Amino acid sequence: MEQRLLAQGAGTNNVINVYSDRVEIRTGWNSENTTSLGLKQVANVSVRGLINCTLTLEINDGRRLDIERMALPDARQVKAAIENQKQKAGLFE
Repeated sequence: MEQRLLAQGAGTNNVINVYSDRVEIRTGWNSENTTSLGLKQVANVSVRGLINCTLTLEINDGRRLDIERMALPDARQVKAAIENQKQKAGLFE
C-alpha cells in the first residue's frame, strides 16, 4: 500500500513528493528518473525568490539539488512538510 503524500510541488521538469519517511524527486520526461532520499539524508531546505522560486535541498554527502521555477506556496508547503517530519522524527537541530 502506498504511503500518504504530505506535500507535493513541481518545478521545471521536476516533481518533488514528501512522504512521512522520505523525499522523492522525479525528473525527466514522464517522471522516468526517481531519486528517493531519506529524511536523515536531507541536511537543509531553503527557498529563494518570490515569483519563480528555487527550492534548494542540501544533502549530507555534499550535493545540492535545486528545483527551479516553483510557485511560492508550493515551495513553502514542501519546505514546511520536510522540516515538520524531521522535527517529529527527532532529526532536526
